[in-house]
Amino acid sequence: MNILREFLFNNIGLKAISLLLALLLWLQVAGQQTVQRTLSLPVEFVNMPAEMEVSNDFQRQVDVVLRSRRGTPNFEDGSLTVKIDLRDAVPGAEKSFPLSADNMSDRPAGLEVVSISPTRIRLLLENTVRKSVEVVPELVGEPAEGFQVTKVQAPPVTIIGPQSRVQEVSEAQTEPIGITGLSSTLVRNVAVDIDDLALRMEPASVDVVITIEEERREVQVRRIPIELFPEDVEATLMTRRVEIVGTVPISFTGELTTQDFQASVNVEALEPRQESYELVPQITIVDQYAGIFRIQSVVPERIKVRRVR
Repeated sequence: MNILREFLFNNIGLKAISLLLALLLWLQVAGQQTVQRTLSLPVEFVNMPAEMEVSNDFQRQVDVVLRSRRGTPNFEDGSLTVKIDLRDAVPGAEKSFPLSADNMSDRPAGLEVVSISPTRIRLLLENTVRKSVEVVPELVGEPAEGFQVTKVQAPPVTIIGPQSRVQEVSEAQTEPIGITGLSSTLVRNVAVDIDDLALRMEPASVDVVITIEEERREVQVRRIPIELFPEDVEATLMTRRVEIVGTVPISFTGELTTQDFQASVNVEALEPRQESYELVPQITIVDQYAGIFRIQSVVPERIKVRRVR
């Protein structure tokens, strides 16, 4: 026991100094230890010229090996980016941009860039252009039995992006629109999409009008007499009657006759001559059937009229 006491307390001052020096040495060595991490950082463009943008597919994330001493502020806070300066970029030419520590000029003090992979990025810049394209609605399902889609209307949209990529787009498509079991016109605001993610669109959604009506059947009305007007102009009809082809709802039970139509031609502006004129007849229908009967064709499409004096 005496031996242990002598070992612990003999020259205690000297031993305390030695312990303090050892602690200080450890702290100095520990403070010099480094931490090395590999982070995937986003590529950021600065000083991009107005009305110009990158048109090719490029690596949007690069792997950066970073080294710092213990105690350096956390470098994984999401604020680090690899910047590429495009102030001198020229449209239409692909250019290679080398990557180095200079591309991370705003990194915290004490943070060392060991390496960046890839070491360069190739970019193709083009002028930004705008183009109006047709919108094609995508319909899903079928209307109620006895009904059909007779018209689909959607306004065009404007696509914006690099010139070469905009030129490849001829139409945009809507999200699917369900029409199963419908028996009346549907108006819906739907999102519009294009395959190329590099392009933007204005507006991002449109109002689509889907006209759904009762199914229709074809009817023909033959031998409708043609009238001349004004009546005081002397002219001769070479074609005296026309046939009208049209459609009515399948539920329509009435019967259309020649009395329900009027076919006429205006000869007031015709100059007298030996050759006959070919004119398009004007067709009207009585108010009773104006919203029911829809003209598809008139046979013949043109009638011959002669005015000799």
